[in-house]
Amino acid sequence: MVVLGIFSSLTYSTELVNLVKAFVGPLLVLVGAFIIWLESDELKLSREKDSDRGFDVQQSLKEQASKTGKEDSTQKTGSDRIACPDCGKEFDTERGMKIHRTQKHS
Repeated sequence: MVVLGIFSSLTYSTELVNLVKAFVGPLLVLVGAFIIWLESDELKLSREKDSDRGFDVQQSLKEQASKTGKEDSTQKTGSDRIACPDCGKEFDTERGMKIHRTQKHS
């Protein structure tokens, strides 16, 4: 039995070596493609000017600030709000008030 185990491991070892050899080529191709992708991304970043990168961040912050300013100005005033008839709590929408009534007063 021991002889059979050694013999079978010897026959499988050549197949394993062939399998590893067959796997190394495609693996190297994938690793090379990944390295090229990383380098091209770094090249694109190095081509950008530092002032352009700063401008993009400043521009996006200004846009966000203007959007939040618009959202604050479009909020409903106290007279537009809908009050709960049971407790008097005010809501922006009638749907919100209905949800509140079913959850709190049912």
